[in-house]
Amino acid sequence: MNVWQLVKVHRGSALVLALLSLSASLLLAALPRGYERAYDDAVHGMLGDVSVQVSDLGVTGRPIAQQALLTHPADFRNRYEEIAKGFPAQLKKVIVPLGQGTSHFSAKTTGTPVSDRIGAARRNNQYVDFSWLPDAASRVKWVKGEPPGASSTLARLPGRPDLRNLTVIEIGVVAEAVEEMGIDVGATLVLGNSYPVVAKVTGLYELTDAADPFWEHNGEVTRVVERPIPHSTDNEWLTSGLISDDGLAKLDERREVSYWWIFGVDRDHVAAATAPAVIAEVNDYRRFLGELSGGAWGSPLALHYELLTGLDRVLGDFLVVLRTAETLLYLLLGGLAVVSLGVLALAVQLLTERMRTGLSLVRARGASLAQVVRTGVAVVALAVLPAALAGYGLSYLVPGPSTPLAHVVPVVLAVATLLFATGRVALAHRRPLKDSRSDLVSARPSPRRIALESLVVLLGVGGAYLMRTRGVASEAQELGVDPFLVLAPAGLALAAGILTLRLYPLPLKLFTRLAGRRPGAVPFLGLTLAARSRGGAALPVLILLPALAVSVFGALVSGAIGDTQSRAAWRDVGGQARIERAAEIPEDVVAKVEALPGVTSVLRAGKGNVQVGIGGMRATVLSIDLKDYRELVDGSPLVVPDPPRGLGIPALVSTTLVPYKEIEVGWHTRMTIRNMGRLDELPGLSFPGENLIVMPFDGPKRAGLRTYTNILLVNGDVDRATLERTIGLADAEVETYASALADVQDTPLTGAVTVAFTVATVAMGVYALIAVIVALVIGAADRAKALSFLRTLGLSQQQARTLTVLEVAPLIVLTAVAGLALGLVLPLVVGPGLDLSSFAGLAVTDFPLSLTTPALLAATLTAVSILGAFAHATAGRRVTTALRVGESS
Repeated sequence: MNVWQLVKVHRGSALVLALLSLSASLLLAALPRGYERAYDDAVHGMLGDVSVQVSDLGVTGRPIAQQALLTHPADFRNRYEEIAKGFPAQLKKVIVPLGQGTSHFSAKTTGTPVSDRIGAARRNNQYVDFSWLPDAASRVKWVKGEPPGASSTLARLPGRPDLRNLTVIEIGVVAEAVEEMGIDVGATLVLGNSYPVVAKVTGLYELTDAADPFWEHNGEVTRVVERPIPHSTDNEWLTSGLISDDGLAKLDERREVSYWWIFGVDRDHVAAATAPAVIAEVNDYRRFLGELSGGAWGSPLALHYELLTGLDRVLGDFLVVLRTAETLLYLLLGGLAVVSLGVLALAVQLLTERMRTGLSLVRARGASLAQVVRTGVAVVALAVLPAALAGYGLSYLVPGPSTPLAHVVPVVLAVATLLFATGRVALAHRRPLKDSRSDLVSARPSPRRIALESLVVLLGVGGAYLMRTRGVASEAQELGVDPFLVLAPAGLALAAGILTLRLYPLPLKLFTRLAGRRPGAVPFLGLTLAARSRGGAALPVLILLPALAVSVFGALVSGAIGDTQSRAAWRDVGGQARIERAAEIPEDVVAKVEALPGVTSVLRAGKGNVQVGIGGMRATVLSIDLKDYRELVDGSPLVVPDPPRGLGIPALVSTTLVPYKEIEVGWHTRMTIRNMGRLDELPGLSFPGENLIVMPFDGPKRAGLRTYTNILLVNGDVDRATLERTIGLADAEVETYASALADVQDTPLTGAVTVAFTVATVAMGVYALIAVIVALVIGAADRAKALSFLRTLGLSQQQARTLTVLEVAPLIVLTAVAGLALGLVLPLVVGPGLDLSSFAGLAVTDFPLSLTTPALLAATLTAVSILGAFAHATAGRRVTTALRVGESS
């Protein structure tokens, strides 16, 4: 037979099949590319949220013998090249070359106390270390004095006749050391107790770019750190000074010196697909460094290397998040693939039905079954293969890296479509001139088929039960996408489809009997046509049911994520807006905030970190009126406890402090608070797990001072930028509910999941509409015959259109109900295996069964499908014509 002639004759059906093949191939090839791009954006964002000190690879070595000392810059460069040879392939691709980015080497000392000062009064609790940073020269500007130079020797130390010929190392310190530590140009410090060395300050510097990531590795030279001494009320001050190359040669093993080689990581070159390989290679590189150091039994005179990095930990955390996102997206992709295959199968059925007469004639004239099958499949292939290839090509217009899934899915779609066409043509023409009225013959299912369907239903229900009971106990997410998570919903959908097909005749018979008792014949005839329809009920069910189930599931998941995101934003801010500062907020600033348009109320609060008079314990103290705070957050998810009441300074305290009836704290003054109850946390104002004391806002006033305000909780409609402009305090932290919610929502993976749900819902809705119309077209011939007889009996055009709609309406409605029920069940099945906290900011503990959106989706899909059937029925001016005298049909 002439294949091209068949394509030309049936060009309408072939075009429908081609367009469906193109759209399915495009969607299922483009979506994985978009997913992969979102994955890469997510890993870049996660790495961008951590310090380069965490994401870079730091190799350190500490000499414990003179033979291991490195005293010249060339020694560091040679070691850099030596240890860089061990980088595996994927890790080497993301490493920045030496001298670029944050890649550098250095030498540093730690914990060097200032034991004395020459020519000045001694100050206690001060530490000054040495830092050799050759790459710092271009990153600092000297504001006073000059850079450090060559070292010298001090013959005698005044007041210490026992110390002679001390090494003098010139250093430069950060400018703020003058005010914080009293160290200025010309200061001479005696550093160390056991093996003292003299440091002479030659210059003061400032950073040319404080935001340079280079300084995150070397923060000790950028500032003076003041920190409390454990179990003491005093503080200590720490900084580090820059030294020259000559000063490096004077650092020996007695100085607590350590050597560093920093390998900067280009975060933009870390891909989600290679993250598991990078994690494995970080561990491989650790082993390489161990072998390079001589293993566990290496010589103590050699330099032993140690790798310090959090890259593998950050990527490991990302993979846990990624597995959840992949599971969700693959569920959507799987549902879309099932629906696409179903629509393609319907289109193939339409084309083969159109070719049925011609192929039957060829078969009757002596053509073999193989020849007929080859011809029919060739026609399908001419429609499917070029369209699938075109869809695959168009998928490259979607930005994103290429993935194996994007290459495989179009091939699978095309092959599955051709296999279905092969089986259908072979089954239809296995015997010449074998034809029958399927609308008059009802074939009973074989026992084998009944057993197979029962097994599928049991497996689907059993899989759902196991998924529900197993929950998050599975460790499969750490290894990759959990196949059970992905396959269990598909099995459940298949079981629901089988049950719908088997139970579909029961309510239809009931409705047919009820319609038969009514005076009008059209409803009875329409339902009878639905029961006898040869358009194929199985495929529409397998298309409509998963389409609606996935859409409802997506709506419930999106709703649960949205609710949790809102709760997380409230917990993070503590109100509509929060202004917080370490120092006190001036009253004029408070007045400006209260006068802003949209602000309805402002609540003052005080906060501080204090030492509790119980074993050196520290705690967060809050002074706030809890009654006013409860009114301020009324209607939000936040729960505020009753305010403490009692004489003195009543307070609510965290669990650790509950056993103590009275607690002495030092906050502005020494005060004694009375324990009046337990409080674990106050969202927005404290963190879970920290020691917390919440007293009335006038607590400091009761202690003899005055009220203290460094937190403002604002209620009303005001944006973050307006608040920042109004307060005009550079050291104040301003946070609003809207900005906190945007931070949670505007993440690549959250956006990818949202877009994926939207695309899948729209695409499956369109496919469902197409499925209904194609099913109607498939049964058009039989419908035309029946309506021809009915037109002879006086059936009007309007009644004929109503019959056409009634033919498909029961199937659509019942399938929509089944799909809605399955969609409501899916979160209960899949939910325990999904950790959605990365999308919501908090753990998503439940999926509220809100019927509004799911019911609206079901009603919309049902209405659109029925409207599609009505549009098909009214597309022509006449549905059919009446039989003339002498005609059969």
